[in-house]
Amino acid sequence: MSTTQTLRGVPVFPLPGFYLFPGTVAPLHIFETRYRQMMQDLMDSSGRFVMAPCAAGGPRGQAGPVLPELGTLAEIVQTEELEDGRWLVLLLALSRVSLVEVPSDRLYRKVDARMLDDPEVTGEAAPKLRGKLVAALQSRSDGNWDDMPGDAPVGQLADLLLHALRLDPATCGRCYLERDPLVRATLALSLHAAADAMTDGDAAADGDGPTGD
Repeated sequence: MSTTQTLRGVPVFPLPGFYLFPGTVAPLHIFETRYRQMMQDLMDSSGRFVMAPCAAGGPRGQAGPVLPELGTLAEIVQTEELEDGRWLVLLLALSRVSLVEVPSDRLYRKVDARMLDDPEVTGEAAPKLRGKLVAALQSRSDGNWDDMPGDAPVGQLADLLLHALRLDPATCGRCYLERDPLVRATLALSLHAAADAMTDGDAAADGDGPTGD
């Protein structure tokens, strides 16, 4: 997708601490009236909207939480409308986008969303870095990453690994906001190694307990 492509008047869903990494899939429970209206509108259109991870307890304007500068364009891939009007939705995260709020004639808010592509990571280190990221993903998914293309973008692999790590909100937000794919990949691998070390330490501690005859 082109870095210059801008989508006009896209619905936006602000949700504190909801960092949706491109390439991942995530569930969403929709129950507020304004977003029920958004769902009805999306069912008759592209099915795409922006998830905006606004700051928890952050500043608010007349329309609600102040929107962040960065969000994720998501596409609805599965829906279930419940009898009481709520929706259970499965989202596919497509791309980071920069946000500019625009007037809305609906209950929900809208933004102009500019698509943001990662710069390509090149050079001799790129294949080795991809290999480390794929190996880390394999270790966290029972080896189900064998079909990942060998030239998959480093930024995409880093995002998938960060999603798999189930990070605390502050760390997740720091990684999500990092636009440099090389830095993001380094962060992902470091956090992966730290999580593995913690797991190994817990296992060793469990094995040191007293035993009976």
